[in-house]
Amino acid sequence: MQLIDNPNIKYGFTTRAVPLEEMAKVTPMYAPPRIGDLVLAEVQDLGRHNRMEIRTGLTMYLFPGDYIVGAFGNRYATDQYEAYVPLRPVEECDLLSVGGVCGEVASQHVSMVDPTRLRIVGLVSDKHGRPINQRAFGLPPHPVGERLETSAEVILVLGSSMNSGKTTTAGTLARALSRANFSVAAGKITGTAAGKDGRFYEACGARPVLDFTSAGYPSTYMLALEELLGVYESILGNLRASNPDYIILEIADGIFQRETRMLLESAEFRRSADHVFFAAGDSLSAESGVRLVREYGLPLRATAGSVTQSPLASREAEEVLGMPCMSIERIMDGTLREVLGAGQALEWSTRDDVFAPTEEVA
Repeated sequence: MQLIDNPNIKYGFTTRAVPLEEMAKVTPMYAPPRIGDLVLAEVQDLGRHNRMEIRTGLTMYLFPGDYIVGAFGNRYATDQYEAYVPLRPVEECDLLSVGGVCGEVASQHVSMVDPTRLRIVGLVSDKHGRPINQRAFGLPPHPVGERLETSAEVILVLGSSMNSGKTTTAGTLARALSRANFSVAAGKITGTAAGKDGRFYEACGARPVLDFTSAGYPSTYMLALEELLGVYESILGNLRASNPDYIILEIADGIFQRETRMLLESAEFRRSADHVFFAAGDSLSAESGVRLVREYGLPLRATAGSVTQSPLASREAEEVLGMPCMSIERIMDGTLREVLGAGQALEWSTRDDVFAPTEEVA
């Protein structure tokens, strides 16, 4: 089957860094696939994912009989699937994410419908018949120790779990800072390929925006520590090269998740953070998370996230923790200036006007 410019094939978001002209052939799967190997598959039975993000970020519907190009990867999603790259050559697999990550589901949340089922046609290969792996097209590494000539301060956004409000917090921080005329870059270090978070950061004023797919990985679950730190170094280093005032970095899932714990246990990772915000679903998870983050010696500034949807829960968290619990409104109204001020080398006082409410234009 001809791959290049074939209108009958939908290319998943996770493949976006691989030039289409490299995709020349489809070869049989004779050996177990690797994380990042591109695969051509036919949609058999629709399940959870009846749509897929393509390379441009546009979301397209899927139908039985459609052909897609995705990439093999693992997935850790407590609200959805636990899934892995097959350990043997297989004829079928599951669609694990809207971004085109493929693998085999091992377990799923009780509320989750079965995954969309795929029939594997073969591995996508170059003109010489060599399987293409998206890791070969990742950004060049930038060691975290190379500070470059930049005064950028790094804000880490951690959370208690999946869907605790981390992305909303990170985006709102970017929006507040960019509206204050600071230049902001943003990145997502861990997770499973999907473009919506990056587009949200961009909509909030962050430029540039990178994630682990930029570093060549369809997902980060089950990476070795060396690989994980390589992803972090690549993203942070390349964002620093744009010389922003602030760099906002989101770490997916909760702090008990494998890769999050690995990063938190890395002294190199901890040293790179200037500010930390912790997103929690309720006051109890906020208390537990804050205690653990403090044990790592990280510069925790505030809690945030879903807990702030209830003013009562926010006050409860503040009373217990003795630190700000910042809703979207508080991040945007100027409170952020006070929270970041102690560690901020830039002059906030010259930007007072941008935190004043703007007049509505009819």
